[in-house]
Amino acid sequence: MTSRISFFKLTINEWKKLGWLTALQALLFALVIPFRLLLPLALEKKARVRSLADVLYENVGFEKTLTTVTIVAMGILCALAVFSYLHSRKRLDFYYSLGLRREALFLVKFAAGTLTFVIPFLANQALAILIGALYGVMSATVVQEMASAILLGILFFLTSYSAAAVAVLLTGKTLTSVLAIGTLSVYLPMLWLVVCGCQEMFLPTLCPDGATFLGEAYKLYLTGRRVMLDRSSPWIMILSWRADGEAVRQGLTGMWPDLGSICLFLVLPALMTALCLVLCRVRKTEAAGKALAFRWTEGLIKILLAVPAALFVGMAVYEELNSVVWELCFVAVFGALACVIMEFIYRWDIRQALAHKWHIVVTLAVSLAIFLFFRFDLCGINTYLPEKEELAAMSVRFANGGFSYYDEDGEKIRNEQDILRMLETDKVDLLYPLAEDGVRNVQEGDFDGYYVSLNMEYRLKSGRTICRSYMVKRDLYKKAQRELMKDKGYRENYYPILSWDDAKLEKVGSVWVDLPQEQWEKLTQENYKMQEEKLDEKLKEQQDANDEKTTKGLGVEIETSIETSADDREWEYSDPSVMNGMTLTEEASRRLIRAYQKDLAESNGLFTDESVGMMTIVWKTEPKGEWTYYNYDRYMIREDFTRTMEVLQKAYEEDGAGDMRG
Repeated sequence: MTSRISFFKLTINEWKKLGWLTALQALLFALVIPFRLLLPLALEKKARVRSLADVLYENVGFEKTLTTVTIVAMGILCALAVFSYLHSRKRLDFYYSLGLRREALFLVKFAAGTLTFVIPFLANQALAILIGALYGVMSATVVQEMASAILLGILFFLTSYSAAAVAVLLTGKTLTSVLAIGTLSVYLPMLWLVVCGCQEMFLPTLCPDGATFLGEAYKLYLTGRRVMLDRSSPWIMILSWRADGEAVRQGLTGMWPDLGSICLFLVLPALMTALCLVLCRVRKTEAAGKALAFRWTEGLIKILLAVPAALFVGMAVYEELNSVVWELCFVAVFGALACVIMEFIYRWDIRQALAHKWHIVVTLAVSLAIFLFFRFDLCGINTYLPEKEELAAMSVRFANGGFSYYDEDGEKIRNEQDILRMLETDKVDLLYPLAEDGVRNVQEGDFDGYYVSLNMEYRLKSGRTICRSYMVKRDLYKKAQRELMKDKGYRENYYPILSWDDAKLEKVGSVWVDLPQEQWEKLTQENYKMQEEKLDEKLKEQQDANDEKTTKGLGVEIETSIETSADDREWEYSDPSVMNGMTLTEEASRRLIRAYQKDLAESNGLFTDESVGMMTIVWKTEPKGEWTYYNYDRYMIREDFTRTMEVLQKAYEEDGAGDMRG
């Protein structure tokens, strides 16, 4: 049994053998940390444009992407270099003859590789602190944040290092280790893209972000897809990491890490290191030099990679040719080709490319079954339509409405099913023809008229809810909506702006209005005439003043520039036909929204034909970290909205109330 002292000595000896790796990391981190800080500090001290403290905060501490990417890369490089002995049978025989247990040898190597990172990383961080102190911008708070960032960086390294070590232990060659790391990094995101592509191409009626024919499983998939992607591999977890939770606070250099993230990056490398120890114990010496360390994984990995590749090619052919024969041919050919290529990588012998034909058979069977299932909608998702007698209520919403719905607490509702539930009506006879037309259009696939994209929900008498998305003839939709909008309560539910009170309006930051050229001409024609007259008077007065100064110059002509620049004149004297937008101030924005509420309340609430412009409402939001996120809603403007048009004209005519842009 290896004692602590012998373990320490062995680790130091191994670390000395890896001096080249330590030197390489020292050089890289010197460029990424202290040099990246020193150069902008020196330049800024000379330029004196910004505070040196701001330069410090931008280059050290939390959330420094370049440093994080370097840490991830070094974790992978260290694993490939330190555990390369696993790919050499001679080196394995030598190490295993030393009397050390395999697990102990692995831990010695693991600790030595960690030292090659920790020592140069700490040294360069200390150098960055010294540079900041020499420039007089280092503080105790920054040192604390840098210490926390160093801890987080070490945890990032251990996560990347241990994950790459797992890939090395599962393979027998350096080439396949690199391929394994790449595959583990992107496999789940690529699989997710294939699944989403199949859904979007072949199951277009699946309503986004809502319950569907697939039930809660699909809803759970949709709501958790971002979490799944962020957790799809240890390396993506590191690169996509961001502080989260109510307890997270903003520091000088970035967001402080939350306790959950610290615990996650403590547990994850510990679990992967434990897995490495198990693999060390069961891994045979004969695995060195082979593509994969465990022969039983060859077929499984081949099928898991070849099937998505075949499906991806099938979707591409469907998009271009839309021919069932060609689609099936390409799925079969590329599925078989993927198996042949992977078999060649396994054996590195072209003569054995067809050694395991049953892998090809299983791949083709699975690929064709999945493709045909989606291609011909064998589960009947697109054609599903409950009987009218089974329905208790229905709801419909224009898919491109652009405005937001809020719950009782004022939080924005992001789930489409929750929004549709707010718009439920028991007038099934009115909405059922829309669903029938949507199903008919999916089957025929011929959109030869004017259509609109609608999200619909069925609520069955059994309590089950199903959400669908259809392309429906616009005339049918207008007819149904015109009847629904006669109900004042329904209209207020459909257009949340009608229920906004003063407290809601106080949160409005500004409104951006887009109108076609002819509308701006109507609003601004008279105003531009007045602007032209005022500008001509101003230029004449300045020219007279310049002439007077010239005559008093003792015979020497003095050139005096006109205060109004060419840009100012162009801004005030432009042709109104080229302008299509105006940003209103907060007060003008509130007046516009109040006028819009009255116009909308008195109208029939339809915008499919009569709309002539767009009103984008921007909400005040608090900045989160280095970023500021803006929420906004969009409402259509009709030409007969007289109050709205009057407010727009007044806002433009008032000095400083509007900002016109071409």
